[in-house]
Amino acid sequence: MTSSVDSTHAPYNHPIAHACAITFQGNASNGRQQDAFFFLEDWYQEVLGVTEITVVTAPFCLAVSDGVASSNYSQHCSKAIVKAIKRLWTTDLSVTVAGIYKLLKQTQYAPKRRGAAATLAMVTGKVNDADIITLQITHVGDSRVYRLAAGETHWQCLTRDHNLLNELVDEQAREQGRQAEFVDYNCEGMAGSLYSITD
Repeated sequence: MTSSVDSTHAPYNHPIAHACAITFQGNASNGRQQDAFFFLEDWYQEVLGVTEITVVTAPFCLAVSDGVASSNYSQHCSKAIVKAIKRLWTTDLSVTVAGIYKLLKQTQYAPKRRGAAATLAMVTGKVNDADIITLQITHVGDSRVYRLAAGETHWQCLTRDHNLLNELVDEQAREQGRQAEFVDYNCEGMAGSLYSITD
């Protein structure tokens, strides 16, 4: 998926959402923070924290990249991804997976970092000349995008994890002659206690 914003259009002056970034250090075998995020104007890679709740106006970009724990160097991969997002967003308000890949490919990394991987969950928002706001979600892996609508008490998951567990859900549904429902994905208990924290 891709997103773009016409940089000649004036920013939408009305708040469209409130956002904050939450990060905690997971179970990385190297003891490093493998999460990195891009929050409106800059990237961060912190051990633990919650940013202040911030009013969001369009155009905007929010993203999280989580280093995959199978490598001791994935924190570098997640950081490189959000730094690429910052570069793309600040130069022309357009971020695509192809653009991120192109920037990452231009960078020379030490051989020991080969095999490092990271997920991505990103939301960009733009407004057109009729003041209609369009959101674009881009995600790879099991980093999720959630929505908490005004007045609601439960988070709504907007993305489907790209993982073996959800592929098995699809396979089971095909064997039963049906299409899997969105509620079948990302189920609590599917991959351990982390889902009970996030669901």
